[in-house]
Amino acid sequence: MNLSNVSRLGLMAVLALGLVALAGCAVKGGSGDANTSRSADNSGDGTVTTAMVAYADGDDILFVDQDTQTPYIPTNIDEATITFEGETIEADDLQAGNIVTVTGNGVMLESYPGQYPGIAAVEVTSVGSPADAEQYAALVDQVFAAPDQAEVPTGNLDYKTSDAQVSIALNAYEFEWEYQTADGQTTTNAQDGTAFNLDGTLNENAIDARISTATDAFAALSVSPTSVEIERRPLAQGDGVKVDPSGEGENVPCTMSADGAVAFTIEPNYLYELQATFPQGEAEYAFYTVS
Repeated sequence: MNLSNVSRLGLMAVLALGLVALAGCAVKGGSGDANTSRSADNSGDGTVTTAMVAYADGDDILFVDQDTQTPYIPTNIDEATITFEGETIEADDLQAGNIVTVTGNGVMLESYPGQYPGIAAVEVTSVGSPADAEQYAALVDQVFAAPDQAEVPTGNLDYKTSDAQVSIALNAYEFEWEYQTADGQTTTNAQDGTAFNLDGTLNENAIDARISTATDAFAALSVSPTSVEIERRPLAQGDGVKVDPSGEGENVPCTMSADGAVAFTIEPNYLYELQATFPQGEAEYAFYTVS
């Protein structure tokens, strides 16, 4: 489609994804190691970068930063203002080969590919052609290839401190995972575990996140969950990192985008437990925060 004709073509609107209340995260609209795209003009209006649309097919969209060649998913792009020659268009109207100026909060989730949930505006500055994006064909095939059905999802927790963008790994300590083998047989892979031991010491899979105050965080898993619930427990005072095993946990509010990225706030000196539900089963992850 020629974008210069958008006003005459009666563009189809993108399906609006409303907020859905879950026991854990609310669903918000709109997919983990890669480098963050940090080539930016940090203007008063936000972080501005230039990207090419490497792939666009419905909800599957991939941008590639033109300064760093870093691929990323424009998460929640349907909530951004998208324009071409001063006219508002929809995410469905983006085509491979378009050159776009992206304005957002600059916080990139360091998954693979990266995910950028804080995009506020996208402007198509050059229509280009699909042939321009053919240089990224192998990358597109890699990003949108079907995942290994037998692999329990892993993920990343991303947050920003005063001087760094930080990413830590999330590995499941407990899971029940069902998948089909090549011959069509259904197999279940399961592992029991807890986020902390009877004496309150933490599971070895729990990685520390170092923050000094309440901080926005994003969790992204290699398979999109259908729901996520988050609970936290305060770390106990004294030597070593542990919790009071007899204490009660409290629910943590969170928002999950339609592609499974989870946004929530973390505070220092807590153990956080994430329970993710997938079509194939469930998995639980943990990390703790220290100041």
